[in-house]
Amino acid sequence: MQMLQNISGGVRTSYGVKREGKTEFVIVAPHAGGDDRCTGKIARLIGKQLEAGIVINKFFFKKTNSRAEKLPDRAIDFNRLYWSSRQGKYIWKKQFPAMKEFYTDIGKFCDRVAERSHKKAVAVYIHGMNIPRLGIDIGVGMKAKGKGFRFEGSLKSPYYCSGVATLQLSQVKKIKKLLETGIMNKYGLMVGVGKHYPAWSKRIAVQFHKTAGRDDYALQLEIDKELRNSPEDLVYISNLISESLKNTFC
Repeated sequence: MQMLQNISGGVRTSYGVKREGKTEFVIVAPHAGGDDRCTGKIARLIGKQLEAGIVINKFFFKKTNSRAEKLPDRAIDFNRLYWSSRQGKYIWKKQFPAMKEFYTDIGKFCDRVAERSHKKAVAVYIHGMNIPRLGIDIGVGMKAKGKGFRFEGSLKSPYYCSGVATLQLSQVKKIKKLLETGIMNKYGLMVGVGKHYPAWSKRIAVQFHKTAGRDDYALQLEIDKELRNSPEDLVYISNLISESLKNTFC
């Protein structure tokens, strides 16, 4: 796909915008086209804070979106991949071209991290949710059991195409504690690990980073609407996520 033009903060693509970063972080917003409000803005703010790569879908939305009936050609869920368990790989020819470009760019940015620094890339997917009393749900291919740090892996999932843990357990514990301290103090909300969104199916984007020869770190952050209410909230949560990522991976 030929690039159309440079725009502020990145390069325009068929799906939205991308910008290569200078650090190991790649910040992704799959549903910034109208499903998860303000997640594109959060991705940009985190990207600026961390000098990270950004890949943002601005034009496509899920079939449940109110615009899907009028614009069916743009009703594509960018967080749902086509996985073939028989062939043991993603089938990209079944994906919409712009979505294939989206993941090609994510993969290239992650590969360039290793080329520049010999570090693993850290892909961070920003989503929105509306779950009472839960500020952020961290999706890393596992699900917390009870109130402590005991987890179930994807073998416990109901999906035939279950994935793997996408972070080390020590990293999961650290980023959960850092995020929860900031969110509990200001908003009185908890942070979960896979409470509602475990990201343990290979159809979910973070699992892309552990298949087909890839071995990046990856996590998705489902951010409650209460943390996305105002410009002040967006700045606060973006700064908190940025600092938590730096303290966990740098």
